[in-house]
Amino acid sequence: MISAIQSPSQIIVAPQSSDESALWLRFFDPLAALEEVTNHIESLPGSRFERHTMRAYLSSLADFCGHLGARVLHHGGEDYTFRFDDMLMPTKSAVTDYIARCKRASLSSSTITRYMAAVRLWLRALEEQPVTNLQSGQDMLFVMEAQRQFRLAAAVKNPAPDRTSNRPALEQHGTRLTLVQVNTLLESFTGQLDTLTGKRDLAMLYLGISSGLRAAELARLTLNSITPGKDCYEVRVRGKRNNHDPIGIDSEAFDLIHQWVSAWNAAADPAHHITGDVPLFQPLLKGGSVIPTHDGLSARAVLQIVNRRTAAVLGKGIGAHDLRRTCAYLMRGHGFEWDQIRAQLRHRSIATTEKYVGQEQDLSRALLSKRVTFSVPHLQQGA
Repeated sequence: MISAIQSPSQIIVAPQSSDESALWLRFFDPLAALEEVTNHIESLPGSRFERHTMRAYLSSLADFCGHLGARVLHHGGEDYTFRFDDMLMPTKSAVTDYIARCKRASLSSSTITRYMAAVRLWLRALEEQPVTNLQSGQDMLFVMEAQRQFRLAAAVKNPAPDRTSNRPALEQHGTRLTLVQVNTLLESFTGQLDTLTGKRDLAMLYLGISSGLRAAELARLTLNSITPGKDCYEVRVRGKRNNHDPIGIDSEAFDLIHQWVSAWNAAADPAHHITGDVPLFQPLLKGGSVIPTHDGLSARAVLQIVNRRTAAVLGKGIGAHDLRRTCAYLMRGHGFEWDQIRAQLRHRSIATTEKYVGQEQDLSRALLSKRVTFSVPHLQQGA
């Protein structure tokens, strides 16, 4: 019997032999559970724009099912073939063993936690499947125990974080540029403003630092995303979790954007002008010449530009998300109110912002020597 999911995920299950199937496969359908997971992902607001979550979940389930003996072929993208007929039943001990295998493979706790998010969805889908082909009391007892094992397996805790800290996420991850570093970076464009590359990269970096937009949001930005507001220009671009809340940008950012757009449109043929809903930031040839395209830069390309520019000027390349971290860091250090930081970062609540940004800490205030005098002998000069 061949069964397939007729959906964009293109998951196909190869023929299974009922004679060789494990006992649990007589009562539970891993294919149907897989389809339920993919349907859940398809229902998420951002699934019609980006497919990252679908690809990540399918990859995680392929790894987990393969660990338990399923034969899985990945044909690229979201195209998988799963053969379940030799797969062991997922149990609490099987999940614990899988997590231990991942740790032995030196996967980080955060990566394992991401894998387990998909596995838990699949296990719950298995547990909730209706079972109608029971033929004896023994069958019923087996199904009840199997459902209990699915429930226990889904409840296995994620591994403890590889490192812990009471400091906010802003300080634990990535890089935050100081104001001196930011100004050094921006000043490095002096002498490059007569080039398309210089105009584009300066507008992108200044906008990323001053607005807190993510790399993907910078890549999606269009002229129609920017409108005059009451006191500043406003940007509305699809963000994380389909958020379209507006943020403010200053006149400097607006001017830099239009200098770049004017330069591109002067160099490109009219069919490839940046107008309306055309992505604002476009790729350039290595020499800085126009590429006749309307595709726009990808988020990865934004990252590469940021990394290359900061490495050349500051001696260390940073990630595109570090522009957002720098925005939050500078706002915190210059006395902005929590709600102002929340609005600029487009967080749902001030509590989220406080957890992410946190209070700036002065470690010197807790130095014991501030209030206690120690009798420490010192080597005399010239001795």
